[in-house]
Amino acid sequence: MSLMKRLFLLIYLVSCCSIVNAQDWTIEQISKANTANDIPYLSNVEKDAIKYINLCRLYPEDFLFNELITYLGTKSYGFDLENSEYRKSLMVLLRTMKPVHVLNFDIDAYNNAKCFAKEQGEAGTLGHERINCPMGNYAECCSYGMDTGLDIAMQWLIDDNIASLGHRNNCLNGDYSKIGLSVNFHKIWHTCAVADMIWESSDTYLNQHPQNSSISNKSSSLVCVKSINSH
Repeated sequence: MSLMKRLFLLIYLVSCCSIVNAQDWTIEQISKANTANDIPYLSNVEKDAIKYINLCRLYPEDFLFNELITYLGTKSYGFDLENSEYRKSLMVLLRTMKPVHVLNFDIDAYNNAKCFAKEQGEAGTLGHERINCPMGNYAECCSYGMDTGLDIAMQWLIDDNIASLGHRNNCLNGDYSKIGLSVNFHKIWHTCAVADMIWESSDTYLNQHPQNSSISNKSSSLVCVKSINSH
Protein backbone atom coordinates (compact mmCIF):
# COMPACT_ATOMS: atom_id res chain seq x y z
CA MET A 1 0.00 0.00 0.00
CA SER A 2 1.42 3.39 -1.02
CA LEU A 3 2.18 6.09 1.54
CA MET A 4 -0.62 8.29 0.19
CA LYS A 5 -3.18 5.50 0.44
CA ARG A 6 -2.04 4.76 4.00
CA LEU A 7 -2.46 8.45 4.85
CA PHE A 8 -6.01 8.52 3.48
CA LEU A 9 -6.85 5.29 5.32
CA LEU A 10 -5.47 6.63 8.60
CA ILE A 11 -7.41 9.87 8.28
CA TYR A 12 -10.58 8.00 7.38
CA LEU A 13 -10.27 5.61 10.32
CA VAL A 14 -9.51 8.40 12.76
CA SER A 15 -12.44 10.37 11.42
CA CYS A 16 -14.79 7.42 11.73
CA CYS A 17 -13.68 6.83 15.30
CA SER A 18 -14.14 10.50 16.10
CA ILE A 19 -17.65 10.79 14.72
CA VAL A 20 -19.11 9.59 18.01
CA ASN A 21 -17.80 12.82 19.50
CA ALA A 22 -19.13 15.02 16.72
CA GLN A 23 -21.55 17.71 17.76
CA ASP A 24 -24.51 19.16 15.94
CA TRP A 25 -24.30 22.66 14.52
CA THR A 26 -24.96 25.33 17.09
CA ILE A 27 -27.67 27.92 16.65
CA GLU A 28 -24.96 30.56 16.36
CA GLN A 29 -23.14 28.67 13.59
CA ILE A 30 -26.32 28.13 11.57
CA SER A 31 -27.33 31.76 12.00
CA LYS A 32 -23.97 33.02 10.79
CA ALA A 33 -23.91 30.74 7.75
CA ASN A 34 -27.55 31.20 6.75
CA THR A 35 -26.95 34.50 4.95
CA ALA A 36 -29.86 34.05 2.51
CA ASN A 37 -32.40 32.96 5.11
CA ASP A 38 -34.42 36.19 5.00
CA ILE A 39 -34.64 36.45 1.21
CA PRO A 40 -38.36 35.80 0.65
CA TYR A 41 -38.23 34.73 -3.00
CA LEU A 42 -35.57 32.02 -2.53
CA SER A 43 -36.65 28.41 -2.12
CA ASN A 44 -35.53 26.39 0.88
CA VAL A 45 -33.27 24.37 -1.43
CA GLU A 46 -31.54 27.54 -2.63
CA LYS A 47 -31.15 28.87 0.90
CA ASP A 48 -29.80 25.54 2.14
CA ALA A 49 -27.22 25.29 -0.64
CA ILE A 50 -25.81 28.70 0.32
CA LYS A 51 -25.97 27.79 4.01
CA TYR A 52 -23.97 24.58 3.60
CA ILE A 53 -21.34 26.25 1.43
CA ASN A 54 -20.95 28.90 4.13
CA LEU A 55 -20.76 26.33 6.91
CA CYS A 56 -17.87 24.70 5.10
CA ARG A 57 -16.15 28.06 4.60
CA LEU A 58 -16.62 29.17 8.20
CA TYR A 59 -16.08 25.89 10.06
CA PRO A 60 -14.03 23.51 7.88
CA GLU A 61 -13.23 20.90 10.52
CA ASP A 62 -16.74 20.97 11.98
CA PHE A 63 -18.10 20.47 8.48
CA LEU A 64 -15.88 17.41 8.13
CA PHE A 65 -17.34 15.78 11.23
CA ASN A 66 -20.90 17.08 11.04
CA GLU A 67 -21.55 16.53 7.33
CA LEU A 68 -18.82 15.01 5.20
CA ILE A 69 -18.02 11.91 7.29
CA THR A 70 -21.55 10.58 6.91
CA TYR A 71 -22.16 11.81 3.35
CA LEU A 72 -21.82 8.98 0.83
CA GLY A 73 -23.68 10.46 -2.11
CA THR A 74 -27.33 10.39 -3.12
CA LYS A 75 -29.72 7.46 -2.89
CA SER A 76 -30.61 7.64 -6.57
CA TYR A 77 -26.96 6.93 -7.44
CA GLY A 78 -26.43 4.19 -4.86
CA PHE A 79 -24.46 6.25 -2.35
CA ASP A 80 -21.44 5.83 -4.61
CA LEU A 81 -19.04 8.31 -2.98
CA GLU A 82 -17.92 6.18 -0.03
CA ASN A 83 -14.62 5.28 -1.71
CA SER A 84 -14.23 8.45 -3.76
CA GLU A 85 -10.67 9.78 -3.77
CA TYR A 86 -12.15 13.25 -4.21
CA ARG A 87 -14.21 12.88 -1.04
CA LYS A 88 -11.09 11.72 0.78
CA SER A 89 -9.08 14.67 -0.53
CA LEU A 90 -11.74 17.03 0.79
CA MET A 91 -11.40 15.35 4.19
CA VAL A 92 -7.67 16.07 4.13
CA LEU A 93 -8.25 19.69 3.11
CA LEU A 94 -10.83 20.40 5.80
CA ARG A 95 -8.49 19.09 8.51
CA THR A 96 -6.09 21.98 7.92
CA MET A 97 -8.07 24.62 6.04
CA LYS A 98 -8.29 28.05 7.65
CA PRO A 99 -11.81 29.51 7.86
CA VAL A 100 -12.85 32.14 5.33
CA HIS A 101 -15.68 34.66 5.50
CA VAL A 102 -19.24 33.93 4.42
CA LEU A 103 -20.73 34.49 1.01
CA ASN A 104 -23.52 37.05 1.31
CA PHE A 105 -26.53 37.05 -0.98
CA ASP A 106 -26.32 39.39 -3.97
CA ILE A 107 -29.34 40.30 -6.10
CA ASP A 108 -27.37 40.89 -9.31
CA ALA A 109 -25.59 37.55 -9.03
CA TYR A 110 -28.93 35.90 -8.28
CA ASN A 111 -30.63 37.40 -11.34
CA ASN A 112 -27.72 36.26 -13.50
CA ALA A 113 -27.88 32.73 -12.06
CA LYS A 114 -31.68 32.59 -12.29
CA CYS A 115 -31.72 33.61 -15.93
CA PHE A 116 -29.16 30.98 -16.88
CA ALA A 117 -30.71 28.18 -14.80
CA LYS A 118 -34.07 28.85 -16.49
CA GLU A 119 -32.48 29.06 -19.94
CA GLN A 120 -30.60 25.79 -19.50
CA GLY A 121 -33.58 24.01 -17.99
CA GLU A 122 -35.87 24.90 -20.87
CA ALA A 123 -33.26 24.07 -23.51
CA GLY A 124 -31.95 20.93 -21.77
CA THR A 125 -28.37 22.13 -22.19
CA LEU A 126 -25.21 21.86 -20.05
CA GLY A 127 -22.17 24.05 -19.56
CA HIS A 128 -21.78 27.84 -19.58
CA GLU A 129 -22.66 29.02 -23.07
CA ARG A 130 -25.44 31.57 -22.82
CA ILE A 131 -27.92 32.19 -25.61
CA ASN A 132 -30.12 35.02 -24.34
CA CYS A 133 -28.83 35.55 -20.80
CA PRO A 134 -26.19 38.28 -20.45
CA MET A 135 -22.64 37.45 -19.47
CA GLY A 136 -21.47 38.75 -16.10
CA ASN A 137 -18.25 39.12 -14.13
CA TYR A 138 -18.77 36.07 -11.94
CA ALA A 139 -17.14 32.81 -10.98
CA GLU A 140 -19.78 30.25 -11.84
CA CYS A 141 -20.71 26.70 -10.84
CA CYS A 142 -23.45 24.63 -12.47
CA SER A 143 -24.97 21.43 -11.11
CA TYR A 144 -27.48 18.99 -12.56
CA GLY A 145 -29.68 16.31 -10.99
CA MET A 146 -29.43 17.26 -7.30
CA ASP A 147 -32.62 17.68 -5.28
CA THR A 148 -31.52 19.19 -1.95
CA GLY A 149 -29.37 22.11 -0.91
CA LEU A 150 -26.96 19.77 0.86
CA ASP A 151 -26.61 17.59 -2.23
CA ILE A 152 -25.92 20.62 -4.44
CA ALA A 153 -23.28 21.95 -2.04
CA MET A 154 -21.68 18.52 -1.63
CA GLN A 155 -21.57 17.95 -5.38
CA TRP A 156 -19.51 21.11 -5.77
CA LEU A 157 -17.38 20.65 -2.65
CA ILE A 158 -16.46 17.00 -3.28
CA ASP A 159 -16.13 17.62 -7.03
CA ASP A 160 -16.00 13.91 -7.80
CA ASN A 161 -14.09 13.11 -11.02
CA ILE A 162 -13.44 16.82 -11.71
CA ALA A 163 -9.66 16.96 -11.97
CA SER A 164 -9.49 20.76 -11.79
CA LEU A 165 -11.56 20.89 -8.57
CA GLY A 166 -13.06 24.02 -10.07
CA HIS A 167 -16.31 23.85 -8.09
CA ARG A 168 -14.52 23.26 -4.80
CA ASN A 169 -12.07 26.05 -5.45
CA ASN A 170 -14.86 28.49 -6.28
CA CYS A 171 -16.95 27.57 -3.23
CA LEU A 172 -14.03 27.87 -0.78
CA ASN A 173 -12.20 30.81 -2.35
CA GLY A 174 -11.71 33.57 0.19
CA ASP A 175 -11.52 36.16 -2.59
CA TYR A 176 -15.25 35.79 -3.16
CA SER A 177 -17.69 37.58 -0.87
CA LYS A 178 -21.10 37.44 -2.58
CA ILE A 179 -23.26 34.77 -4.17
CA GLY A 180 -26.43 34.36 -6.15
CA LEU A 181 -27.83 30.84 -6.49
CA SER A 182 -30.87 29.61 -8.38
CA VAL A 183 -32.40 26.17 -8.88
CA ASN A 184 -34.67 25.45 -11.83
CA PHE A 185 -36.37 22.46 -13.44
CA HIS A 186 -34.23 20.87 -16.17
CA LYS A 187 -36.02 18.90 -18.85
CA ILE A 188 -33.29 16.24 -19.03
CA TRP A 189 -31.60 16.25 -15.63
CA HIS A 190 -34.71 17.15 -13.61
CA THR A 191 -32.93 19.96 -11.75
CA CYS A 192 -30.31 22.56 -12.62
CA ALA A 193 -28.54 24.75 -10.06
CA VAL A 194 -26.40 27.74 -10.96
CA ALA A 195 -24.26 29.68 -8.49
CA ASP A 196 -22.53 32.92 -9.44
CA MET A 197 -19.96 34.38 -7.06
CA ILE A 198 -18.47 37.86 -6.92
CA TRP A 199 -15.01 39.01 -5.88
CA GLU A 200 -14.57 41.12 -2.74
CA SER A 201 -14.43 44.03 -5.15
CA SER A 202 -12.97 44.49 -8.59
CA ASP A 203 -10.22 46.78 -7.27
CA THR A 204 -9.36 44.42 -4.41
CA TYR A 205 -9.18 41.44 -6.72
CA LEU A 206 -6.99 43.16 -9.30
CA ASN A 207 -4.65 44.48 -6.60
CA GLN A 208 -4.23 40.94 -5.24
CA HIS A 209 -4.07 39.33 -8.70
CA PRO A 210 -2.33 41.84 -11.02
CA GLN A 211 -1.72 39.12 -13.60
CA ASN A 212 -5.45 39.12 -14.34
CA SER A 213 -5.68 42.49 -16.04
CA SER A 214 -9.16 41.68 -17.37
CA ILE A 215 -11.54 40.72 -14.61
CA SER A 216 -14.03 39.40 -17.16
CA ASN A 217 -11.59 36.71 -18.32
CA LYS A 218 -12.62 33.95 -15.92
CA SER A 219 -12.65 30.81 -18.02
CA SER A 220 -10.84 28.85 -15.31
CA SER A 221 -13.61 29.71 -12.85
CA LEU A 222 -16.47 28.46 -15.01
CA VAL A 223 -17.19 24.84 -14.18
CA CYS A 224 -20.14 22.50 -14.47
CA VAL A 225 -20.92 18.96 -13.41
CA LYS A 226 -23.68 16.57 -14.36
CA SER A 227 -24.71 13.84 -11.98
CA ILE A 228 -24.65 10.98 -14.47
CA ASN A 229 -20.85 11.04 -14.34
CA SER A 230 -20.21 12.51 -10.94
CA HIS A 231 -21.82 14.04 -7.90
